[in-house]
Amino acid sequence: MPKLTGLLVAVLLPVIASCSQMDPIRLGQDRPEDLQPLIKQHEYARARQLTGKYPSLDTVEIQAWITSEESEYESVVFSDARALEENNDLLGAVQLLSDALQKLPHSTLLRELRSTIEQARVEQLNINEREQLLSRANFMIEQQKLYQQKINLEAPSLAQRWEQNRNDKESRELSAKLFEHGQHAMQTGSLDIAENCLQLSAALNHSPESDALLSEIRSVKESRKKVEQKQATLKREQKQQKVKQKQDNKTKVLVEETQQALAREDLQVARAAFVQIPPSERQQKEVAAIQDDLKKAVGTHVKELIIAGDAQYRSDNVIGAIRTWTEGLSLDPDNPELRERVERANRVLARLEELRRRQGM
Repeated sequence: MPKLTGLLVAVLLPVIASCSQMDPIRLGQDRPEDLQPLIKQHEYARARQLTGKYPSLDTVEIQAWITSEESEYESVVFSDARALEENNDLLGAVQLLSDALQKLPHSTLLRELRSTIEQARVEQLNINEREQLLSRANFMIEQQKLYQQKINLEAPSLAQRWEQNRNDKESRELSAKLFEHGQHAMQTGSLDIAENCLQLSAALNHSPESDALLSEIRSVKESRKKVEQKQATLKREQKQQKVKQKQDNKTKVLVEETQQALAREDLQVARAAFVQIPPSERQQKEVAAIQDDLKKAVGTHVKELIIAGDAQYRSDNVIGAIRTWTEGLSLDPDNPELRERVERANRVLARLEELRRRQGM
């Protein structure tokens, strides 16, 4: 054992001595003149120890200088680590932060970032391992199927039985690992991943434990589905309520506009406002009442326009009659009396125009 320890020391000393950021010979023996080189090499922990050892170095100015250099170094390392993380070099980022924390052991910023990236790296390794296991598991399942097909045709050879025994052993190992990944995925809420891992685990080596977890996954998925359906229903009802409230507000405004226009006998504006009210809202008592008022007012005015137009037509003012009846149609487009009068008057105008044209010839 002493020989082994001596050998390890002999091997490690050159490695430590080759590190540009550490002076193994002088480690723990720094002197005042080493302060600036230590700062230059970002050895802030050693620099702090040095200022604590020598009162002449423990001044406000020197402490402020060290603090400023530490802050700048911390910022640079943080940015570099983030860049490595964005490039998916999680190991490089962790190593960079670990090296920096040896120099800035009190940096909460760097320590928290390293913890976050370490967790991401562990998860990345877990994902990579799971993908490899899934791929290998699918391959082994195919091998098992091929072996079953072969033995159904003829007795397997010794080499084939040996290979199948080896595959069975690997299948059991794969099954156990996939079972662990399935459990982990369930703990993190990744039910689809968990289900895939456990199904392959059971296919490789069926067990009551995998059946129990798969049953639990189905139960959780069903519960989630019910919750999602309930949330979707609630969201749909809330949306319908908002639409209904918006319609009610719009209807209220249009009813007021219709009432005001009726009060000043502006039937065109009254009708234009009322027709914007959705049919579904016209069953309301207030809306139905204003509709009756509008119909009565329009009906009375249309009768007056028919009488006035008839008088114009009898006095040979056909164009004037058409204008009067057309005004009535703008208020009551489906009125058959008005429509018949306008069509008849237009035919008369057409005949008159034809007579003028012939006389001009």
